[in-house]
Amino acid sequence: MKVEVIRTNGTRETHEIFVASTHLKLRHCKQLIGCETVDTVNLKDGRVMMVDDNGWECQTVDDGKGHIAMVPIRSLKPINDEATKLYHSVSRPGTTHQIAGDVVIVLDRDFE
Repeated sequence: MKVEVIRTNGTRETHEIFVASTHLKLRHCKQLIGCETVDTVNLKDGRVMMVDDNGWECQTVDDGKGHIAMVPIRSLKPINDEATKLYHSVSRPGTTHQIAGDVVIVLDRDFE
């Protein structure tokens, strides 16, 4: 399975992962970008972008009406401009949140 890494400096790398288990594939992807946990962004073309779930420091905000949200307050890693462009291309118009840290782009079908 081939994956693409987009580094915060804009460079792109292709890596080959030779394991069958989804668990091991995920662990390898996390190692490639130096993170413990990932969040995903569906790129809506059969690909998924894995992002460092701890790239931002977040604050819990309760609106008092039963809705609790995690609100990013500061980046803990460098902003990834290339990954942010991909994120904005599939986000609601007006979205301003940025991707922090390196990311891995994978085919969704490789993790089904």
